[in-house]
Amino acid sequence: MKYSPAYNRERSAVLIVNTHSRRGQQFFLSAKDELTKQGISVVASYQVRYPERLPEVVQNVVKRKHKLIIVGGGDGTISSVVDYFACQDVVLGILPFGTVNSFARTLGIPLDLRGAVEVIVNGKVIDVDLGKVDHDYFSNIVAIGLSAKISRYISRRLKKYTGVLSYGLMGIWIMFYHRPFECTLTMNNEVFKFNTHQVVVANGRYFGVTPLAQSATADDQELIVFVMDTPNRWHTLKLWIAFLLGKATIFSQARFFNVKEVKLEASPPQCVEVDGEITTKTPVNITLVPEALKVMVPGNLVDT
Repeated sequence: MKYSPAYNRERSAVLIVNTHSRRGQQFFLSAKDELTKQGISVVASYQVRYPERLPEVVQNVVKRKHKLIIVGGGDGTISSVVDYFACQDVVLGILPFGTVNSFARTLGIPLDLRGAVEVIVNGKVIDVDLGKVDHDYFSNIVAIGLSAKISRYISRRLKKYTGVLSYGLMGIWIMFYHRPFECTLTMNNEVFKFNTHQVVVANGRYFGVTPLAQSATADDQELIVFVMDTPNRWHTLKLWIAFLLGKATIFSQARFFNVKEVKLEASPPQCVEVDGEITTKTPVNITLVPEALKVMVPGNLVDT
């Protein structure tokens, strides 16, 4: 992890908020007020109602050479624009306005508005790792199987009224008809085959609100591969519930690997979830890109 003290003196920023996300519309004006109150000059701000416009807006702002760009939204929002921050001389500030906010959790960013703004005002800039799915960057996770089905079918209304609980409820419901698939993982010069309902490749610590590994960070220069090594629906349901409770590691069917790259194949081909959004299908190549993103984090975050 590289620490960049020079950026901490930056007191002006551009604010971009996905107002389509769960809390974005509600917090856009509050975010501007809180940033101003805490000493950040918001030189330009954008409410983006349609998520498909976010990449274009961010790309144009990055081209204008602003040093600090604050993005408000969930994991999908961050993932959709992270390509334009990767390996660039620009700092990302995160306001976690989504439902789960796994990447913000990994970075220790508070989920309340005032706390997140305080990180931008008083925190520090570090360089963290990103992942790549083929040629596209991602910040937190890539997954196939049960969670991809949840991302594909979960409704905004369910997320609005039940929050993060909606993913667990949807997972239990989908499990009753979800079929296992054969997955082939090529990694660390070996080939592994599993009949499974779920595979996760994580850059950070969290999958949803649950830590995959307590020691994992976004700057440890490793990807974590997690496989539910059971085709049996009921065993998988038990493991899924244990996982949601943070107890998956006690099951022998929970397989973990540390890698820098992995080729992910499946039969039949599976939809690929990238930070909560369905973007492609298997096969995919997933690689680690170390120290690719400059981001604001709490000043007390332990460097590794």
